[in-house]
Amino acid sequence: MTQDAPLTPEQIDQALAAELALGLLDGDDARAAQARAADDPVFACAVRDWQERLAGMAEALTPVMAPARARQGIRERLGHSQPPLASDPTARTPWWRGPFGALTGLLAVAVAVAATAAVLWLPGLQDAPATPDFQARIMSQDQSMAVMARLDGRDMEVALESGTPAQGRDWEIWWVAADGSAPVSIGLVPRDGVLRMTLPDGLEPSADIRIALSDEPQGGSPTGQATGPVMAMAPLTAL
Repeated sequence: MTQDAPLTPEQIDQALAAELALGLLDGDDARAAQARAADDPVFACAVRDWQERLAGMAEALTPVMAPARARQGIRERLGHSQPPLASDPTARTPWWRGPFGALTGLLAVAVAVAATAAVLWLPGLQDAPATPDFQARIMSQDQSMAVMARLDGRDMEVALESGTPAQGRDWEIWWVAADGSAPVSIGLVPRDGVLRMTLPDGLEPSADIRIALSDEPQGGSPTGQATGPVMAMAPLTAL
């Protein structure tokens, strides 16, 4: 039986440079590699070569949103045991009661005055069309479940009106475009309160968009695609 030949010093340096470029090193290993890159021009050149090679590979990738389950796992590892905004955020102390409330209020007044002046003085600005707002009421056929989604520009709110997911299950929200592209998960329906989010880049509100809900394992689909039955679907309608 033959054994693999040991790595040469050059191969070890290349592997170390690749690990540093990928951000795989931490602690003392990372600090030692960074110090070497600062003092060793040959090693620094190898790190730059790997960075450029990896950047070229990344340009060919299509960005996709992580599945809701993955996003929830990240939240839990960061110490957030519940989905952010699962409870009504209005229950918290209003921001204007903080120490910087007065200063923020003065800045808001100044901005409002400047905006009013722009509307009065810039030709044609008064006639600029407002961004349409949209909403979708997603309801099951038997009306046992209803969810309201509202869009103000790119800011979206989702609230559960009636119904409750089964034990160990969640209802996942999907953005369904008319071009036949794969639905995009945008979160989980909160069991109480209001989910507020800003739409990810690439998702543009229009009357051609439909919002769907699927029944998924707790935390959301593990695959990034709907694995459970579609509970309901509704189009965005302009207000």
